[in-house]
Amino acid sequence: MIMSQETSTPAIVAPQVLLNNHLKALKLPTFAREYEKVAMESAQDRADYPRYLLRLCELERIDRERRNVERRIQLAHFPQTKSFDTFDFAAQPSLNKALVLELMRCEWIEKRQNCIALGPSGTGKTHTALGLALAACQKGYSVAFTTAAALVVHELMEARDERRLRALQKHLNTVKLLIVDELGYVPFTAVGSELLFEVFSQRYERGATLVTSNMPFDEWTSIFGSERLTGALLDRLTHHVHILEMNGESYRLATSKKAQRRSAQGKNASLKAPNEGEPTNEI
Repeated sequence: MIMSQETSTPAIVAPQVLLNNHLKALKLPTFAREYEKVAMESAQDRADYPRYLLRLCELERIDRERRNVERRIQLAHFPQTKSFDTFDFAAQPSLNKALVLELMRCEWIEKRQNCIALGPSGTGKTHTALGLALAACQKGYSVAFTTAAALVVHELMEARDERRLRALQKHLNTVKLLIVDELGYVPFTAVGSELLFEVFSQRYERGATLVTSNMPFDEWTSIFGSERLTGALLDRLTHHVHILEMNGESYRLATSKKAQRRSAQGKNASLKAPNEGEPTNEI
């Protein structure tokens, strides 16, 4: 109740205004948005007060979890959001589908294990990584996604030059799942190799790491330029590891070939005479 300066009489504040202010202060936006609608539904169903509050709490939790998942996805910096609903396992028979489905449960993240996806370009490694990352976000785990080149050249090297390397390393250590995509596409300098090794080393048995690479393990020395460093790196990454092998034809190449065949068939069909095979009056 507030006193008006002009009339010196009490000004009554509507209960809805006070309630909305309280719900906003308590950070319950779904309560504020839905309480009147749910109240009407509860009255029609003759639900008691506990059931009414239960319905509101359920709506708040569902909406809050949705917002949390969206925030985790945004913070992960995915190049695009992909799930396994759009993944063609039949086009990649070398991929262990049962293992992928098991990894989607995210127990390996809780156990701070690693996952490495190996295979030629275009075989679905990044899609697989994004699908597992999305599952992790949906289950409440923080995720960071980056390519190997961007991590080394644009993040670690720049952070070292700007004297904020420790802060970046701390951030990379705090996420539950770190994804380093496309390892092997760009070789690193000695400094870059050591910085990346430090990232993997600090996460060893402290956080889950997923790496995708187009190169088999015995060729990783060409990436890091040192057999000693490569050996130490593989020793850490392959301890408690799940390996996904994708050795089939490039999915993008196969899709392109199918599109070209369909286009060629369409052109051939358009060149055929309407009554092909029937006699004509042409001389």
